Amino acid sequence: MSLEEVRRKALKDDNDIFYYPIRYISTIITMYLAKTKITPLQVTWIHFIIGIIAAILFSFGDYTISIIAFILYFISILLDMVDGELARYKGTRSEVSVWLDHVSDYILIFMLIGGISIGNFRINGDVSMLFIALMALIISASAGVTIISKRTNNKLKESKAIRLPLRFKYSKKVHIGISVVSSLLLIIGPIIKMVEVTFMIYIAINSIALIRSFTHRIKSIKEEFNE
Repeated sequence: MSLEEVRRKALKDDNDIFYYPIRYISTIITMYLAKTKITPLQVTWIHFIIGIIAAILFSFGDYTISIIAFILYFISILLDMVDGELARYKGTRSEVSVWLDHVSDYILIFMLIGGISIGNFRINGDVSMLFIALMALIISASAGVTIISKRTNNKLKESKAIRLPLRFKYSKKVHIGISVVSSLLLIIGPIIKMVEVTFMIYIAINSIALIRSFTHRIKSIKEEFNE
């Protein structure tokens, strides 16, 4: 088993341009896990637990602890990629694992927003930050309800992505998504001490994505009624 073979079999034909460079790290982990009996579902659970720990650590509001939380959440992001890669490589992808993967991602985002906003409030005592966090939670919840919908999941995921006329190695198509960049925005905030700014950017890009998703959903419903 070579890393080249793992990447050829495990990577998607369509990659998020923000995911793509990180996948060069995640596929190394996938290569080693592919030699073990560890399942993609177990990796999903590990990613979920590590993400929860990171979110809790952010809530302490301590800068050193926030750095540890940042590292842990980045590991969680890596493992979130690994579970899918491992499933594609071993050919063991299931509906349960896909559902848990989607749900766990949004639960972690909710906890991450909550943890970071609590930590920031402990430092600054700024009540306005709590309102910004509430806005971020509402946007995230709306996106979660829309995207997790099994009926239109694939179409909505496509509608949120902006296709690029690029092609990289192991990837036939490349697009701009918001999943990784959203998570990175949130966890970078406490490190650069600009939580309010990163939260507002998060709200802006996710609001645009949500509008696109709802527009696409309405279009899909109209097409169904016209059939």
